[in-house]
Amino acid sequence: MQRGGVIAYSTETVLGLGCDPYNESAINKLLWLKNRTLEKGLIVIANNFETFEKYSLSLSKEQRTKISASENTTWLAPVNENTPTWLTGEHDKIAVRISDHEIAGELAAQMGGVVSTSANVSTCKILTSHEETRDWFGPHVDYILLGKSGTCIPSTICDLLSGDIIRSN
Repeated sequence: MQRGGVIAYSTETVLGLGCDPYNESAINKLLWLKNRTLEKGLIVIANNFETFEKYSLSLSKEQRTKISASENTTWLAPVNENTPTWLTGEHDKIAVRISDHEIAGELAAQMGGVVSTSANVSTCKILTSHEETRDWFGPHVDYILLGKSGTCIPSTICDLLSGDIIRSN
């Protein structure tokens, strides 16, 4: 990933495709693999609040408490000026989830955040098995790092400021 690779990997929710959030060419490859438009934006996985704040404005104590109390939730937070627009798409917020999953959390720790989007082609079902992921994306990704399976349910997405639930699962 440090050299622009795209990988398939396990998360606490669904199997994901990911890359370095700051590498535009890796983002473009990932979007091509998914047949997804840039305008939709992407989720970034962080391993802690410090990594979360690399992409968002500073979090208040109340926001940190809200995030800590949630499980498998992606938060839409106000974006900071250093966050690339290819992560936010047409939105003014960044989607970030803190993960302590053994693979996703470690990737986020090593990379300072990692893009995480479900392992599927847009509008197609999310792949739920390691075999499907290898068969579908194996020839097209640079590495497959699969471990303990997650819930196979995409994360809930909530707006950090309003509390609105954008996607519930």
